[in-house]
Amino acid sequence: MAFGAADQTVVPLSVELGTIPHRPPAAQNAGWRRLFNRASFHALNVRDGQQPFFTEIHDEAGHPLGGVSGVRDGDTFLSGYSAPFGGFDFLKDGETSENISRVVLESVRQIEAAGVHAIRLKLPPACYSRNEGMVQFTLLNAGFSVERCELNQHLPVADWQSTDDFVAGLRSPAQKTLRHLMTQDLQFQQVFDDERCDRVHELLAQNRIRKGRRFALSREYLAKARENLRPDVGMFELVHRDTPVAAALVYRVAPGRELVVAWGDAEHQLKRSPMILLAYRLVQRCLAEGVGVLDLGISNEPEARDAGGLEPNFGLVQFKRTLLARIEPRFTMVRVNR
Repeated sequence: MAFGAADQTVVPLSVELGTIPHRPPAAQNAGWRRLFNRASFHALNVRDGQQPFFTEIHDEAGHPLGGVSGVRDGDTFLSGYSAPFGGFDFLKDGETSENISRVVLESVRQIEAAGVHAIRLKLPPACYSRNEGMVQFTLLNAGFSVERCELNQHLPVADWQSTDDFVAGLRSPAQKTLRHLMTQDLQFQQVFDDERCDRVHELLAQNRIRKGRRFALSREYLAKARENLRPDVGMFELVHRDTPVAAALVYRVAPGRELVVAWGDAEHQLKRSPMILLAYRLVQRCLAEGVGVLDLGISNEPEARDAGGLEPNFGLVQFKRTLLARIEPRFTMVRVNR
């Protein structure tokens, strides 16, 4: 079964530079919780002594509006536990400001009423819904403070009617690189069997090692995630003459929203980096499957180097901007009551 909804059409990988029509996102799933807010995701990550905690807030007629999900550890609640973010989910992508305020404030009240003294919320960037700005406003005026601000970048796929629009927006050097790569024997494919998934994991792990970092997701963890979160975990590779040269791990976080959890290239003999072709193929998939946002994740150093806070990874920022990525802040907000 292809990554994403079971009934979606798979675009042949033989399609080259050309027009692929944009299809609007499929209807919202019956359940309103994003991938990182689901019980199945928490089950992969909670440790002994920790407990998943959910709120679900209703309107005056008893209809569900949304809520928040996270993990309670003693007297601390964290939304976005072992995840890039968590945050508030709503049944509607464009909920009314009154209902957003109701969900946020009532959720906070319920969490604190359960004996929690510290609430830490890793919020998604604004590209995940039209509700995020009002969520941030409500939290800040309810006594939350910004503990961490990260630099996030995403591709606005919904703005493009076809892959032609994406290519037209690239600068000339990027277009030339992409067209050159299209002449090479490079095949893009989603992988499903354990052997090839392990191959993708190894490529991503080695890519991190070359950069002096560690790939945080183990092979065993990803095997469990593929099983427990199917079909919302996708592994992809770009292959040159039967040898993988680039790969990506992508999560379908919400309807119409995908996150590139990790991507990178391998040691190869190609004259140019295959990463722009990998990005193109991922955009091609998004257009075919009605995904309006391709989140490329954060582009800052993972830790603060001094009291001045986090530093951008300027090279990574520029690479993503070359791909037409937009910048948004990604906030972690906290409130402590003693």
